[in-house]
Amino acid sequence: MRNQHGIKLFLVLMISVAYIFSFSHFGTLAYGAIVKNHDYFADGTKIGSLSVAGKTENEALQLTDEELTKWLNETTITLKYKEKNEQLDLRYFTFDLTETVQKVKNGQSNPIFVQLNSLDETLYSLSSRLNKEDLAIEELEADIVRAAQLLEIGSYQIRIEDYFLDGQSNEPQVISEFQLDSAFVENELDLFIGKTIELEATSQFSFLDYVKDEIGAVSSLTLSKIATSIYEVILPTNFEMIERHISSELPEYAALGFEAKVDPELNYDLIFSNGNEWSYFIEFEKVDDVFITYLKGPTLLNQYILLQEDKESFKPKTILQFNSELSPTESQVKVAGKEGQLIKIYREHRDENGAVLKKELISEDFYPPIHQIEITGLIVSTGDSTVTSGTENTEVEAEGNPESQNSEPASIDENGEQAPPSDRDHLDSPKNDENSLWGKENEIPK
Repeated sequence: MRNQHGIKLFLVLMISVAYIFSFSHFGTLAYGAIVKNHDYFADGTKIGSLSVAGKTENEALQLTDEELTKWLNETTITLKYKEKNEQLDLRYFTFDLTETVQKVKNGQSNPIFVQLNSLDETLYSLSSRLNKEDLAIEELEADIVRAAQLLEIGSYQIRIEDYFLDGQSNEPQVISEFQLDSAFVENELDLFIGKTIELEATSQFSFLDYVKDEIGAVSSLTLSKIATSIYEVILPTNFEMIERHISSELPEYAALGFEAKVDPELNYDLIFSNGNEWSYFIEFEKVDDVFITYLKGPTLLNQYILLQEDKESFKPKTILQFNSELSPTESQVKVAGKEGQLIKIYREHRDENGAVLKKELISEDFYPPIHQIEITGLIVSTGDSTVTSGTENTEVEAEGNPESQNSEPASIDENGEQAPPSDRDHLDSPKNDENSLWGKENEIPK
């Protein structure tokens, strides 16, 4: 009996020792496993756009810091106001990565803890007239911070106009207008009255395409008048000219440097682009027989001043023709001469305070002179040379002595007198130029 009790006691003691030993050993392993698993972030855990699943806090902090450095180097945030852009200095952001990692929620996407310093300096650089009181500034700052909270690399663009409290900045206004004098207004222009041409944002406009789609068949003269009017109103803007043509002679309805000729048969078009991020509108109106063209839309921040420079004029030359039916003292003007003209149009970009930003050449228009053609009677005789009456309507440059083809051609100056050979090079004579090119008749080759 006594041996059985001893055996039972021994077994109890052994089981107790084994239990205590197993609990301390395996309990420690279980606790370590639980604590160890808690140090790793669960699947689906993100900091910003960076996955930290299976990472410890220290590993996640290091990865986030590397991602932030990459984001700062490769990301741009641009604030836009009207036609001006200003890149935000990313040093305005203050990031707290330690607090971000410490407060990560497992299995979720967690934003970066970041603060944005004051935007006053950036807004002032966009425009000295921007007032924070007119803006939903908290909403603007929240949208800017949102670009940093996810650490997604890219180029972000934020337009200030979208945050005006009353939206007054986008109200269309008359930007410029042009009046076509009533002396040049014709009935066909009425086809455009009441029409509105939308110049869509960041798009290209072709006048011929518009006429084809919206108006129909129109004369080249009318198209050129409308094109000139449109050209006048878009010049004092930041629109970019792509295609423009002019006539060989400046029409009376256009000012020098501001003509735009359009002709479907010659494929002459007026093409330009609106690079702004909002639409503009061209409208036409007739008031007291005056045809008015308007450009309407949001006002521009900068000023665009047109400058007319390097203007030159070229006097026409006189071409004499002879007619045997007229007496030597008679003369008639067949074609009236007209001066040629040259002008350069520049567009100067100035900021809202008047400081010059840049100056660009818009056009260099040249209209050649129209030479005057006069018809005069033949000179019967001059010294030993005789000009017969058998030559009619002969240009002065081609006039020679018909009685002696081997002699040098006689040249006549503008007064109808024979010029000495030494003065012949000064005459306006295409044929004299031709003679100088090909040499004289019967000349021995050199």
